[in-house]
Amino acid sequence: MFKNLVKTLSLIFFSLLIGIILCEMILRIKHNFLINYDIEMWKYAKILKKKVENKKINHVHVINKSANLQKVEIKINNYGQRDINFTNQDFLKYDRSFLILGSSVALGWGVNSKDTFSNYLNKKSINSDKKWIFINGGVGNYNAERYVNNYLENWKSLNFTDIIIHFFVNDTEVIVASETNFFTENFHLGVVLWKLYNSYKSQFKQESIKEYYSERFEDTYPGFIIAKQEIKNLMNHCEKHNINCHLILMPDIHKLNPYNLNFINKKMLQFSQEIGIPFFDLLPALQITDSKKLWNKYKDPHPNKYAHGIIGDAIFNYLNK
Repeated sequence: MFKNLVKTLSLIFFSLLIGIILCEMILRIKHNFLINYDIEMWKYAKILKKKVENKKINHVHVINKSANLQKVEIKINNYGQRDINFTNQDFLKYDRSFLILGSSVALGWGVNSKDTFSNYLNKKSINSDKKWIFINGGVGNYNAERYVNNYLENWKSLNFTDIIIHFFVNDTEVIVASETNFFTENFHLGVVLWKLYNSYKSQFKQESIKEYYSERFEDTYPGFIIAKQEIKNLMNHCEKHNINCHLILMPDIHKLNPYNLNFINKKMLQFSQEIGIPFFDLLPALQITDSKKLWNKYKDPHPNKYAHGIIGDAIFNYLNK
């Protein structure tokens, strides 16, 4: 009787194990040909990010490393930025040097490095006979708290004349560092099942984008309070070291006409006026184009090459006034 039970349990165990192995093999083959956004982000976290002790930063890029993600190379430099290697001496050749802080939109997720708005700004500067250089400091899964503290801890010794805060509408989110397990950390099947589970949870919530962001820009929302304080901290640092600081608002490009998140634009304009930081809103420049023409591939509403060009043009015109 006991032997039969052991045999049955062993058969069930090995059948499940073989099934999991087969599913994992099929998914890996599939994702090699059909790009999956969640799997590519998972690879990004595994290959190009590393955890840090400072909870206000959570993670940084692994220096001098590269990976092909969404069929695009993301190459990290000697300072943990998606850009060329440089030293402070290199900036002496320029009249102005700009560091762009932000999240995956500034990073240029899904877009070749040469087509990001930071590199578009470099090309535009050359064509306009400007001795300006722009460095891409965007890091995926960052909010205002994370990119400000990453700068203050790791990049403040770099001699930039200007800092651009590329503020995306979800930069007030309170990001809780997710607890990983062996299954989700190492297997495509784990990532897919976790995504499926979260999709079912979000279906029950039935929350619109407007409702979602309305909560995150309430005056009492902790993430909004933190974001404003961190930007103030950066502004104080810039004033102390004679660095020009710019707050540039990047809208959500899911749906631009009509745009239902204008309350964010008004709040950030008011905040910029309160602390005296120059403010520029990218919404008007992007709003004249159909939203779907701006989206990246693979059901990924990050800005594509075309959108990065529009962003670069608008920022250059703002800076060149």
